[in-house]
Amino acid sequence: MMRTRNKLAQTVAAPAIVLIAILLYSLSTPSNYSETGFLFFYPLYSDYSIQCLYTSGTWMWVFLVVWTMAAFANKMFNETTYKLLTGSSLYAYLSHYFFIILIAVMIIRPYKITFIPALIIEIVLTNSAILISYIILNFIYELFIPPKVKAPQEGTEEERASLLKN
Repeated sequence: MMRTRNKLAQTVAAPAIVLIAILLYSLSTPSNYSETGFLFFYPLYSDYSIQCLYTSGTWMWVFLVVWTMAAFANKMFNETTYKLLTGSSLYAYLSHYFFIILIAVMIIRPYKITFIPALIIEIVLTNSAILISYIILNFIYELFIPPKVKAPQEGTEEERASLLKN
């Protein structure tokens, strides 16, 4: 997967692919205010064609983020931070909406906070709640199931590559 992506990224077609992706994403981002659903109505629009555009735009965004993160951010820079961020990503995906609704119902709506401050509060508190609850749940999990101890690897990557080559 990485080899194919790297080959494609080094061709002349790479800038054109980026421009086409941006165009497709802009076309698939619904920005209308008619035929919208309500808060718990997915994908938030009742018109079928707009639903298709919205969903395909979401998948294009996911593809772009996965490609970008695989190319640039999938390196261990700090073991603790790397474990926390990679380990909590699925948990964040599964639990983020719960914390968004909880903060909106308990803080944003009762105090009638306007959009920009509410957005900042939501982002900060949601991410904090996700990380704190993940750390607590992971600590409890590791009490019952201790993490595996990695065996030391023999040789460097270059040595292993030369052994495989030989």
